[in-house]
Amino acid sequence: MFSRAFIINQGLFQISWPACVLGAAYGWAWTGVLVVGVLALWQLNRHNRHPVDGRMVMVCLAIGAVLDTAWIQLGLLVFAMPWPWAGVAPFWIMLLWLALALVINHSMAAFKRRPILLALMGLVGSPMSYYAGSRFGAVEWVAPAWQVVLATGVSWALLLPGLFWLAAHLELRTTASQVTGRQATVIKQ
Repeated sequence: MFSRAFIINQGLFQISWPACVLGAAYGWAWTGVLVVGVLALWQLNRHNRHPVDGRMVMVCLAIGAVLDTAWIQLGLLVFAMPWPWAGVAPFWIMLLWLALALVINHSMAAFKRRPILLALMGLVGSPMSYYAGSRFGAVEWVAPAWQVVLATGVSWALLLPGLFWLAAHLELRTTASQVTGRQATVIKQ
């Protein structure tokens, strides 16, 4: 039913959240590094890599750094284990952004054609994720709950469909340029 690559990609992604969140709560940075590191090694090797994975990693890391730093700077959230610097998105949450980037074109690729579902998942799932993280001690909600839920929910309701759209758009551009390159090679011959 599901391929080995799908199971490994999605399985490591599912383990990434508890590894990073519980790791942050207990001061065990190594757990997130280990799990997301294995996911990155698996997904970015030349046999499993998608042509736009590298670009999606860069995009997700940039957005993650800005967004999770904004939550801190706006006084909404405070993250446990604020390494490398207090006041910016911590390393462990950046690992979660890396993990997200590595499933968009793989085990979650089917969602590229379901933007409404992605928006709903972001709207509901994001606040729930931050809430669960707060229950484990990895993040503290320092603003009123309605503000955190509204900010994280709305931002992720826009962000998730946008990321998946971008991945699909980059894939189409990459495929088109590869086809054009092959056609040019054939014409030269």
